[in-house]
Amino acid sequence: MTEFLKLALPVVLTYLGMTIMGFVDLLYVGQISSAAIGAVGLGTSLFSWFLVFLLGLSSSLEYLVSHAHGAKDSFKQYQYLIQGLFLISGSSLVLSGLLMGISYRLDWLGINNDVLVSTRSYLGILALSLPAASLCNVLRIYMTAMGIVRPVMVILIAGNGVNALLGYVFILGHWGAPRLGAAGAAWVTLAARSMMLIAQGFYLFLWDKKTENLFHQYPIRFDWKVMKELLHVGIPPALQMIFEVGVFTIVTTLAAKLSSDELAAHQIVLNTASLTFMVPLGVSSATAVLVGQCLGRKDHRGAIQASHRGFTLGVGFMLVSSLTLLCFSDWILGFFTKDIHVVAIGKSILFIAALFQLSDGTQTVGTGALRGMGDTRGPMFFNFCGHWLFGLPIGTFLCFQMNWGLRGLWVGLSLGLTVVAVAVFA
Repeated sequence: MTEFLKLALPVVLTYLGMTIMGFVDLLYVGQISSAAIGAVGLGTSLFSWFLVFLLGLSSSLEYLVSHAHGAKDSFKQYQYLIQGLFLISGSSLVLSGLLMGISYRLDWLGINNDVLVSTRSYLGILALSLPAASLCNVLRIYMTAMGIVRPVMVILIAGNGVNALLGYVFILGHWGAPRLGAAGAAWVTLAARSMMLIAQGFYLFLWDKKTENLFHQYPIRFDWKVMKELLHVGIPPALQMIFEVGVFTIVTTLAAKLSSDELAAHQIVLNTASLTFMVPLGVSSATAVLVGQCLGRKDHRGAIQASHRGFTLGVGFMLVSSLTLLCFSDWILGFFTKDIHVVAIGKSILFIAALFQLSDGTQTVGTGALRGMGDTRGPMFFNFCGHWLFGLPIGTFLCFQMNWGLRGLWVGLSLGLTVVAVAVFA
């Protein structure tokens, strides 16, 4: 368990740091209006759909690099990194342009006019940060797969500090700066992510120069054989993450058809649930790496033990998280907004979010264990069926046909996550 914790805790803190950046932005815009909360929330949800596809695509490195590291094949690790950078660089630039185009056509989604203009400006700027965020993840996965986790965590903490400071200045308009609101949140995020990419790249270059010196020994060139290997392993988890996160994006878009208060309540609860989700997600990543390393050195017993420890930590935390959300709902909602209407709506939704914490933890850690074994197609299939064929149709029906409103959408999310958790665990 000690070895697991040494890898898992920094990874968990890294994932938490990635989420806290958006969490802080939401706190700042919460001081402006409920419409600003909705704009940042909706823009982030649409952005996340593109980001998680790239995260899933690069997650192939967790399996491939950890196996190569377990087998002590340094050159293979280097090949995977270079081709991963080629793959994510090209893909992120294309998707960034597509996302900017979508930001100009948001009116097609029937979004509430109160949040449409702010969402359009926020998303158009945020799209520019997609390459930096995606490439940061490639470097993070590569270093984590080799057990290098502390520097990534330190850089992320520094990035969050930059984001919080600049957000205070430019989102809220302090120290003589203009009050930029939602658009300021996007500019600040772009600056922080760019800084983190430069810092991670610089550290990895120095580390490689002191140890294996692979960047100097071997040329940086495109290798179609290795690229096909990355795509073969990476496309299923990329689609799986689209199915999983995409359903939350669709639900956010549907919530934007309701009142601005309901959209604000939805976004506050979604951000809270996303924050707790980062812990089992970090445990899942550590589980995938350790399972992959064990299988790389033919240690099947160690792989089983790593899976069991992942479930113990991930699901155990989500049990505590569930109780916390149930007991402190007023304090959590009041932390974001003082609007009594938003708080009242949010309480019923937070109750549902508390109930699906265990399902969320189970399916996330289970997916990591399967990914470490190279099984990425099963979770993809489970997420598609659970969310898109079961949870989303039920939630939409309850919201718009049975007039349950926002509560109906969240009941659908909870049912979909439970179906996926049962399938993955089995």
